[in-house]
Amino acid sequence: MNIFDMDSDTLMLAIQLQREDLELWEKSRKGKHREGEVHDSDLAMEMCRCELDNLDTIFSDRNLGLSISRAVETDANAIAKLTALEEEAAKDREFALRLSSDPRARPKPNRSKSQKVDEPLDDDFIRKLKALNIVSPVQAATGQEAEADGDVSELPQAESSGWAATRRTNKTRECVCCGDRFPPPALSECPCSHEYCRECLVTLVQSSLRDESLFPPRCCRQPIPIETKGRFLPPELIGEFRAKKIESETPNRVYCSDPFCSTFVPPQFIKTEVAHCPRCHKKTCALCKGETHSGVCPSDTASQEVLRIAAENGWQRCQACGRVVELDIGCNHMSKCAPITELKNVLFCVVLHLSLLWFIPVSRISFM
Repeated sequence: MNIFDMDSDTLMLAIQLQREDLELWEKSRKGKHREGEVHDSDLAMEMCRCELDNLDTIFSDRNLGLSISRAVETDANAIAKLTALEEEAAKDREFALRLSSDPRARPKPNRSKSQKVDEPLDDDFIRKLKALNIVSPVQAATGQEAEADGDVSELPQAESSGWAATRRTNKTRECVCCGDRFPPPALSECPCSHEYCRECLVTLVQSSLRDESLFPPRCCRQPIPIETKGRFLPPELIGEFRAKKIESETPNRVYCSDPFCSTFVPPQFIKTEVAHCPRCHKKTCALCKGETHSGVCPSDTASQEVLRIAAENGWQRCQACGRVVELDIGCNHMSKCAPITELKNVLFCVVLHLSLLWFIPVSRISFM
C-alpha cells in the first residue's frame, strides 16, 4: 500500500503498531547474546526507534506551526483592531489626566520602541502564509491544496525527510509577465488576480517612473498597491514611487528652471511664489516657471492690474515688501510697512518715493 494514500489517523496507528512490535522484539531477544556484545539486529532496532521518535517530533512541531499559521490567518485583523482600541483608550486617558486638576494623577509612561505594536498584516502577506502551509502527504501526492477551514485538531501530520524526498513537489504558478514558473510565495498578486515575480514587478514600477503615461503601475487597468509590496520592491524604489505620486497629484506643478536639472519642486518648497529646488538649490518663479526676478511677475495678471490702477491714482509701493500704499491721513513721510524688514525706522516719501534716513511719526495710513 502506498503510504501517501494513508490519512493521518491511519499513519499514526501504523507508527504505534511499529512501536509495539519493537517492544515485543526487544523482550524476545533478552538473554540471547553475551554480555557487552552488540548485534546488528540491536543496532537496527535502535535506529528504527530513533526514526519513530523523530517522526513524533516532526508531527508535533508541524501541528504547532499550522496552528500558529491558522491563528495569524484568522485572528490577525481582530487582534489589530483590539490593539488600536486599547491605544485610543490610552491616549484618551492621558489627555483626561492632563486636563485633570488632581495633582496625584499621573499619566501612564509611554510605550518604548520595542513595545510598539506592529502594523496590521495586509492581505498579500496573509496569502503568502497560506501558501507556506505544508500540505498533507495525500494532498501533496495528488496536487491538492490544503483547505483553509477546519479544526486544528484535524490538521494533517508532518512528513519525514524520507517521505519528503519521494513525494511530488508543490504546485508552482506562472508569472503573467515573463511566463516563468515560481513557488507561490515568490509571486505578488495584483487586484486583478494576476501574479508577477519580483524582477518583473520591479521592471514594471521602473517603467512607470520613466513614462508618466504608465503611472501609476497598473494591471488590467487596475492600479497596483505598491505601498503593500515592500517584500518585493527595494526601499529606494518605493521612495521614488512616493515622490512620483506626489508629483502626479500636484496641480500646476513647478520644475526647476535650470534645463540641466528640471527637478520637480514639491509644494512645501515653494514660499511666496518662489520655488527652491531641493536638488540644485536654485530659485524658480512659481508663476512664470522661469528664473526668479525682481518686481511683479509678468505672468501675474492680477498684480499687473493692481499696479496699473495704482499708477493712475498716484499710489506708491513700499520699498521693503512691494505692497501698494495709499496715504489716507497724515504727512507724506511714513514707515516701511513690511514687518520682515530690519530697517523699521527707515522712512520713505510718498510723493517722491525716496528713502529718508530720519524718523518722522506717522499718522493713519491704509495699505492695499
